[in-house]
Amino acid sequence: MKKLCSVLLITALCSGAVFAQELKLSGEAKTGLLWEQRQDTGRDVEYSRVKLHSKDDAGGNEGRYRLNLDYDNGNGFGMRARINLEQFGETAPAWPYAFGYGNFFDNQLTVSVGKLGASPWGTGGPEEWKELEVSRTGGIRLEWKPAFIPAEIGRFNVGFVLNDFNSPREASITRTDVTLLELLSESVLGFSWTHDDWGLVRFAYRLDSDYDNEFRTNVKEGGNMVYRIEEHMLKGVLPGMQIWALGVLIGVGASEASAQTFRNWLFAEYSPPELGNLTTPFTAQLRFGYEFAENRGVFRAKPSFYWHFFEKLLSVGVAFEYARDHGEAIAYAGSPYYYLEVEPKIQLNFTSSYIAFAYNYHRQYKAMYNEARALGAEPIQQTQWMNLRFCIYY
Repeated sequence: MKKLCSVLLITALCSGAVFAQELKLSGEAKTGLLWEQRQDTGRDVEYSRVKLHSKDDAGGNEGRYRLNLDYDNGNGFGMRARINLEQFGETAPAWPYAFGYGNFFDNQLTVSVGKLGASPWGTGGPEEWKELEVSRTGGIRLEWKPAFIPAEIGRFNVGFVLNDFNSPREASITRTDVTLLELLSESVLGFSWTHDDWGLVRFAYRLDSDYDNEFRTNVKEGGNMVYRIEEHMLKGVLPGMQIWALGVLIGVGASEASAQTFRNWLFAEYSPPELGNLTTPFTAQLRFGYEFAENRGVFRAKPSFYWHFFEKLLSVGVAFEYARDHGEAIAYAGSPYYYLEVEPKIQLNFTSSYIAFAYNYHRQYKAMYNEARALGAEPIQQTQWMNLRFCIYY
């Protein structure tokens, strides 16, 4: 309870500071009531339970309390931090990032120091929220934003991050044995280009030293890479249309395939502008995902469609998901799909909050087990849940 009170005290103090300092506060509070049930073919219900939880990107526990702090002293110096609390009991909050920054040479050079986050080179979501400079111990980020490049070409950001090892072996490393070259070999290189009318490209690559090879096995982990690509030209032809892609590649150049994972997503979304009473606004989206790890790949397709009524006060719609796996380690040989899922949802949207109810039905193939074999049935796991959820943005 004391730890939770300390978080609330920080919030109150920061709220008071808004009037005295150039401090911007934002965040969210999410929770809900969840009922879920799981059962395998030929077996009794594995569990049927009710708990406090929101399925809308709110962590794995009761919900999420998040506070973002963004301070600028008006002279190009400031700080950014984020507090996350995803277990509402006796637990300490997490600090995903907390760093100070300074802008130099007419904002052409930005230096950030601390536990880094809010990366200019991250994937940006949805599905994947990945930033390579994030670490447990912190680091130094340098961003160069050249002013000599004409604005009509776009805005460039090229950077370098000096940080620490990211291997599970980190705890066993004797710090007196680490050389400067080995530490530099864990650096992150980043690049972004943004043009309001043409598009956006982000790219970051994290190097990998040999010093922190996978503990005991001496497997070289390989580098990590993230990217994001957006197009901005379609908005001039078809307002409300967006296409973007993002991906994460883990274990680039690793010595063994078991250390490699590639995840990629392609998105297309159409949300036409309102034209008085002539058009009922809606949002239609299609997501394609492909993941490959060692000897198994998974393809995903996720279409969704939501109608918006009363100036988006009410949204009603449904999302589907289809997944198919392939390779040597598929869940069940000969299955027509890996899993299928349908999720209808109704949501009330207010100025800075929403209330939603969603139902999800999920069927997934598993490896063959005795009960299914005895019945001569296919091994399918059925999961369903209902979620009444609440969210407040501030």
